[in-house]
Amino acid sequence: MKEKIEKALKNVIIDNKNIVESGWIKKIDLSNNEIKISLRLSNPTMHIKKKLIKDITHSIKNQNILCSICIEIESNQKIKPIIKNILAIASGKGGVGKSTISTNISVSLVKMGFRVGLLDADIYGPSIPLMFNLEGDSVNCKLSNGMMTPMTSYGVKIISIGFFSKYGQPIVWRGPMVTKVMRQFIHETNWGELDFLIVDLPPGTGDIHLSLLQEIPLKGIVIVSTSQKIALSDVSRSVGMFRIRSIYVPILGIIENMSYVSVSLKRKKEKVHFFGKNGVRYFSKKMNLFFLGEIPMLQEIREYSDLGIPVVLKNENIRDIFLKITKNIIHQLHNE
Repeated sequence: MKEKIEKALKNVIIDNKNIVESGWIKKIDLSNNEIKISLRLSNPTMHIKKKLIKDITHSIKNQNILCSICIEIESNQKIKPIIKNILAIASGKGGVGKSTISTNISVSLVKMGFRVGLLDADIYGPSIPLMFNLEGDSVNCKLSNGMMTPMTSYGVKIISIGFFSKYGQPIVWRGPMVTKVMRQFIHETNWGELDFLIVDLPPGTGDIHLSLLQEIPLKGIVIVSTSQKIALSDVSRSVGMFRIRSIYVPILGIIENMSYVSVSLKRKKEKVHFFGKNGVRYFSKKMNLFFLGEIPMLQEIREYSDLGIPVVLKNENIRDIFLKITKNIIHQLHNE
């Protein structure tokens, strides 16, 4: 019987290897007409667990083994971080301000008293080191027991490929290499105890997104867009990806960035909408998304971002905008 079970398990493939060759099987017990299989993985996310349980059960039944099946999956990480909530900031479109928003939401959470980490998942165009003024020879993510120690700035723990490459150096990697690095950032970084880990995603719907969805248990997605149709067209593809049944992650809402510019006309302030008025609001209603708030286009946001200073620390009005959006995100998270 045990040989038949092992043969069935060899048909279960994850990451191009069967689970027997991968060394994931720790124990197989047979008793009282029940098969008990214990596995130990480095990254037992909900997505991987569900797939393994389904594939193992199906493969064993195909061998005409008529027993009840119990499957236990544990983690073998050296240091298991305690992260209560992992949220991703996403958009199908580049240049809409995801990194700026990730930075200021992270710092807003710190100011609210939370323990916060920030994972820069944009391997080809890392912006987070610039946003926190963490560039140059002084940056050093020390290794301890094979684990990377994240840099800390303004109370936020940060990891980015930008810490391991020179300014302006191109990252010319194929998908498998990018996936490998992302796994290291997730599983080989000593995050410690965090209330929130914010993941700054790159544009598009490619390898990095799929790897993250498979590797970590995301609690929710925050979408960012500007109002013009060309941006919302790409954003709709991202929304569709996160709503695919096999990789479903709840979307907590959408933020309209660079919403308007305030100008003085005839001695009074008026809003000028460069990218179109209320485009994201209409889109949110159409796609059944919660509208988290709008962020104006202000010179101070650009200036402080270039200096590596989160603007919420310098401008009270902008701080209040981000604080309201951050509270909306937390409220939506609790409603899921």
